Parts: sequence; C-alpha cells; structure tokens
Amino acid sequence: MNKFFRRLKPSKKSKGTQKHKKPIEKYYELGEVLGQGTFSTVKKAIDKRTGLPWAIKILPKSGLNENFKLVENEIEILSTVDHPNVIKMHEIFETTDKIYIVMEIVTGGELFDRIERLDHLTEQESAYLIKKILNALKYLHSKGIVHRDLKPENLLLSDNTKYAEIKLTDFGLSKVMSDQDVMKTACGTPIYVAPEILSRKIYGPQVDVWSTGIILYVLLSGCAPFYDENLPVLFNKIKRGKIHFPSQEWENISESAKDLIRKFLIVDPRKRISVDEALNHEWIIQNGDYAEEKLSMFEFLQEESEED
Repeated sequence: MNKFFRRLKPSKKSKGTQKHKKPIEKYYELGEVLGQGTFSTVKKAIDKRTGLPWAIKILPKSGLNENFKLVENEIEILSTVDHPNVIKMHEIFETTDKIYIVMEIVTGGELFDRIERLDHLTEQESAYLIKKILNALKYLHSKGIVHRDLKPENLLLSDNTKYAEIKLTDFGLSKVMSDQDVMKTACGTPIYVAPEILSRKIYGPQVDVWSTGIILYVLLSGCAPFYDENLPVLFNKIKRGKIHFPSQEWENISESAKDLIRKFLIVDPRKRISVDEALNHEWIIQNGDYAEEKLSMFEFLQEESEED
C-alpha cells in the first residue's frame, strides 16, 4: 500500500479529545471576544480548574445547516493530530443549541493581517514561516490528511514577535485519503487553489504544495502571482501557470527564492517539488535555518539576562 494513503488514526501523543455535555460555564470563565467568523464567535476563556487561558470557538447549531459537516470534519481531524505548527484542540462541549470547541490561544492574529500591515516580509522571515508550514504539511500528509484550503487567513501566529510560531488552522475542507478514496471535489480559495483542482482531475497532497508556493509569492511581494476579478479568467491564468516577477516588487529578491517559487508552482503535480524536496531547497536551508538560529540566540540571551 502507498505510504501516503492511510486511515486516520488518533495521535499517539494525544489521549483523545474530551467531550462534555455539562454547561461550559462550570469549567470556564468566558471573557472578551477574540474574533468573529461567519458561523462562529471566538472568545478568550480561563479554565477554572487550572487558571490557564484558552480560546473557545462557539458555534450555534441553528446557523450551521449544511456547514455542520465542515465542523464535524474539523473536529474529527483535530482530535487526531499533535504538531507544534497545527492548532491544538483541547476539549469539546455540546449543548442542545451550541457547540464549544476549546483550543489553544494564540495572540498574533492571522498571517494575512501581518502581510497587510507590513506589505511584504523579508526573505529570512518568509523562509522561517514557509519552513514551519512545510513541517506541518509533512506531518499532516504522513497521516493522510490534505488541508485543501491553505492560505494566510488560515495561518495564525502565536504572538506578535518577528519570529512567532505559526499555527495551521481551519480544517473544515480538509480530507483524509485512503486507497479507495481519491479526491475529485473542487474546493479551496480561488487565488490559492491548485490547477489540478480547477481541471477537475484526481488530486492529492501536492495541492497543498501549490498553495504554499502562492503564499511564498505573496509573503515576498505583497501581491498574488495570479489575479483577476473575473473568476473564469483567473482560473485560466492558474491553469496556464505562467509566473512573472515584476521588477518593482522583485528586483531585490534572490534568484534562489524565485527558483523555489517556480518549483512550487509547476502546473503538473507529478513534476512539482515535494514537501521533502522543498525543505531541502538551498533557499530554505540558508534563510530558514538562519532565522531559527537567530531566534535561538535571542532566547538564550533573554534567559541569560533574566538570570542576571
């Protein structure tokens, strides 16, 4: 059997997500609103048992309708994963009218917001983030999980520091693959969607690699490589896959970074760079590792300062 195609299994590190029918207020003190989505509200909460802070996603059942399946899918997947770059789910509470998902709290907001605020990031910052994303994908793909909706809005930052930890979230459109279950469903966000999805071809984990390439392009330039307000025109551009690096945004970006982007955005998924190959690309090694070493040195000096 192909190594990639495996049934979803609980994480060995996880003891399983606890589910409760009792009122959540018995265990948590709900506080300020952290975020508001189409179908949910996220609030900060303090665990009365431990005093630890958490984020609680509150979903009214009445507003979910056909989206209930997406919530079930996200809960099922999050209950099986345990990785530093994937958001952690702690426990679930369910009442007659609401679902409460208790998750680790992050304070840095969406990667999208950081890009919007700064316009673009440096090569070192971008490589650091892309390496984290690739590590998360390597883990998910090894468990047979394909995210299918990778984008800056679904990447959360642990805090507001320059080299914050990144957390992959929003697994509603994710899919677990098996030998008998190849994927053909069209899904994802238009700008980040892979050409094989648009062509209604059978596809696999390489769709996440394509999306990572789009994210890298956006991180370095603040622009999308393929864009048009007319969706059919946009989709044709994606399926053709012709990449341009306008001099105004790209004149100071290294050829090594452009080389990796080109390899991420190869239209044929069989020829597209793999997650492992990307992690070993010279640009990731030179820039991503340097950023991690810089962060480790900063943390070391901070600890030394606190001891003094």
